[in-house]
Amino acid sequence: MDNDKERFIRSVAEELGVAGDKLVEIASSNRFAGEDVAQLFERLRHSMVAAIGHDPENLAHWLQTPNAALNGRPIDQLNNAQGFQRVIEYLDIASFKWR
Repeated sequence: MDNDKERFIRSVAEELGVAGDKLVEIASSNRFAGEDVAQLFERLRHSMVAAIGHDPENLAHWLQTPNAALNGRPIDQLNNAQGFQRVIEYLDIASFKWR
């Protein structure tokens, strides 16, 4: 992963209230062949802020808390592009319902 993407992912991690190393580790895995990992993180950040707000503590709590609809902790779903998509879709639906 190039330095610009790593810096971007670390900035997203800070905004989401989670350890940058954890998100960089996820992004560096080989499970994202052909996917723009930075774009996935940007979509996740946008969906989380829209549904939950800007407070990093609330965002981190949501990522770490088991969610029955996602069959576990949201952060554990982020190990591949399909998991990202499931979490993003859940947040987008929740954001729409909570308005």
